[in-house]
Amino acid sequence: MTPYVSNNPRAAYMNYRDLDIGVNNDKGQITVAQARTWGVRYFGNNFDRLVWVKTNVDPLNFFRNQQSIPPLHKK
Repeated sequence: MTPYVSNNPRAAYMNYRDLDIGVNNDKGQITVAQARTWGVRYFGNNFDRLVWVKTNVDPLNFFRNQQSIPPLHKK
């Protein structure tokens, strides 16, 4: 697979979880600020828009995985 892996600049591909760039913790709820550390690297400038969509479509975070975008929590 070496010829097919990009390393400089590194790229991410849709529907492929690149766990090397970061993951959500599994100890309770994760905040948007925590997910931003890897989310911007994965989704680029779309991260904030995707947080808005996640908050409106799945506010209880039912659909989640190691790199899912968390919804904004109402205070």
